[in-house]
Amino acid sequence: MDPQQNLIFLTNRVGRQLSRLLLERMEFEAFQPQSTHMGLLADIVSGDGQRQQDLAISTIKDKGTVARSLKQLETSGFIRRETDLEDRRQKRIHLTEKGKRMWCYTLERAHQAMDCATKDISPQDLSVCTGVLNKIYRNLHEQLQTPQ
Repeated sequence: MDPQQNLIFLTNRVGRQLSRLLLERMEFEAFQPQSTHMGLLADIVSGDGQRQQDLAISTIKDKGTVARSLKQLETSGFIRRETDLEDRRQKRIHLTEKGKRMWCYTLERAHQAMDCATKDISPQDLSVCTGVLNKIYRNLHEQLQTPQ
């Protein structure tokens, strides 16, 4: 298998395995989040008050999937939706106090999962890997943002 082909499958497998490890340890107050929930929460934490449409774009999920996941998070008390004052058709998504507690719990579990995943990897190798993956992500993001 050539290196590029191997990288494609390896990054997918690593992401899936890390997600499985994290989600297996992730029940919070009788709520079992799915990977879509976690991606949405991560984006909301990075910018509270985002529009639902923007979350669909940033998580690379279709609007229906995002709407269903947000409804589950809202019903469970992790987020609240507020009407956008500039465009009343849009909703802004905010974390509740319960959502903030869940996010702290999630970060603890994520650090534990990463400790397992990066066992026996030197800080230097990890730094190089992180840099390369960030560059690949930026290249792909730029390519997808550029009209064809």
